[in-house]
Amino acid sequence: MTEPRMTHEQARDLAAAYVLGALERSEEAAVRDHLATCVEPHPEFEAFGGVVPALDLVDLELVEPPAALGARIMAAAAADLAAHPRTSSAPAIATPPVAFPSAAERTERTARAERTRTSRFDWALRIAAVIAIVAVGSWGLDLQRQLDRSQRYERAVASVVQTAAQAGSKTVILAAAGDARASGIGAVAPDGSVVLAMRELPATSGSQVYEAWVIVGKAAPIAVGGFTVDSNGTASFTTRPAVTPAGALIALTLEPNEGNSAPKGPIIAAGQAVAPPASS
Repeated sequence: MTEPRMTHEQARDLAAAYVLGALERSEEAAVRDHLATCVEPHPEFEAFGGVVPALDLVDLELVEPPAALGARIMAAAAADLAAHPRTSSAPAIATPPVAFPSAAERTERTARAERTRTSRFDWALRIAAVIAIVAVGSWGLDLQRQLDRSQRYERAVASVVQTAAQAGSKTVILAAAGDARASGIGAVAPDGSVVLAMRELPATSGSQVYEAWVIVGKAAPIAVGGFTVDSNGTASFTTRPAVTPAGALIALTLEPNEGNSAPKGPIIAAGQAVAPPASS
């Protein structure tokens, strides 16, 4: 009978043991066959495989179980058997006597059992080490992404502040619209272009693009440029020059494609251009 093929979930569960070479030959072959034919991604194998070399630097000390542990387990098993005797209506089947192993056989069996037990403890500790290294690495990568996101937004804000310091500039605070979380600030340069610093923008995909619009009074929105965003979620963008007086609305929409002359997607954030107060 042909053995059923290994499922995707089964292969994922065996990822750590596979990269460490701790599987039985039949299991290892089944995993290898699955990886060769499955079209779904297998990030676990790449993650575990990337940290296996680090295990050569890990000094794993095997901890022996207490000597009395075996006696306690046997005593508990005997008590359970006495409390729940097993009965059977089937007639007893006589079994031939088994010869007691010789001293040499007992020594070999003990040594073999010790090697197996040590090997299993060793592999268990190594798998635990792999999981720990991956977890710490993921945590470090998350911190690095947060730092990159913060630094990128700080640079974008610096560009806005530099533009806002120019004579004749205006400022914009863009607040999230609807269910969106994106927000940011902007500055309108003397030529009417808008310098934006945005954060918490969902990443664009395919042909999607964030489009900036200038809306003056009841006039139709004017598209002034678009940009894409990666998983970092922050953006620094300068629009094309346009007529952007004080009171003009600066809106950001998520468009299905670039080049639209009128908004098709939802408004993500919007704010009003405000001129600085006149000096006294």
